[in-house]
Amino acid sequence: DAKFVAKLVGECEKVNRLVILQPWLESQAKDESKDPEVYNGLAKIYVDTGTGKQAESFLLENDMYDPAVVGAFCESRDPMLAVVAYKKAMGACDDQLIEVTTKNGFFKDQAKYLVVREDMDLWAKVLKEENKHRRELIDQVVATALPTAESAQQVSITVKAFMNADLPNELIELLERLILHDTSSGREQFRNNRNLQNLLILTAIKADKARVMDYVNRLDNYDGPQIAKIASHPEHKLYDEAFFIYKKFEMGVEAIQVLL
Repeated sequence: DAKFVAKLVGECEKVNRLVILQPWLESQAKDESKDPEVYNGLAKIYVDTGTGKQAESFLLENDMYDPAVVGAFCESRDPMLAVVAYKKAMGACDDQLIEVTTKNGFFKDQAKYLVVREDMDLWAKVLKEENKHRRELIDQVVATALPTAESAQQVSITVKAFMNADLPNELIELLERLILHDTSSGREQFRNNRNLQNLLILTAIKADKARVMDYVNRLDNYDGPQIAKIASHPEHKLYDEAFFIYKKFEMGVEAIQVLL
């Protein structure tokens, strides 16, 4: 009976005697009990009495415990195990995960979770200006989380989140890391991505004009004619950059027109 197990675990937990239930709970698990309370109890025992590795293995491998209950139990004991439990909830414990990673300064874990989670609403929450830890998070997204992103979708959603949050300078940092600084094998899909190269140059045209000439010189897979046209618009006045692009793309007539 689920209520009986919950009450039993609760009473033993109050007096720090959970461990006396271990043999009984393990026998229930061995008999393939479907009661989450059995696995909540076991998780708590392993967190309290086992090595960190034993507890982590259980939290990663077992699908029967309640991540919200076990995560809350772990927070004051081993907050990294709370992160492991909350991740297991597949999105149902996002707020708790963001809170525990922020409180404990686990911004690398938070950044990696956000990239893998691919949730625009969650990104919007953490990239709000009111988040006083936004800079620490962004540093970890740029330095560790995005360089290990496994899919174009993860990169695309992260980039879109930065655009939606109106963070052009941070977006430039992010795109520079992907396109100019990530030389590892298998990352060509991002380095040579036309849309990302276009976005980097266009963002710089609007937010950091001094970088534009370097980008149009170093990059090769962008839409030259369209970008040159935008650069030479009176709003931006980047005539040297437009001239360089037209020359690079062998568009002599357009290059001369920029100079006139």
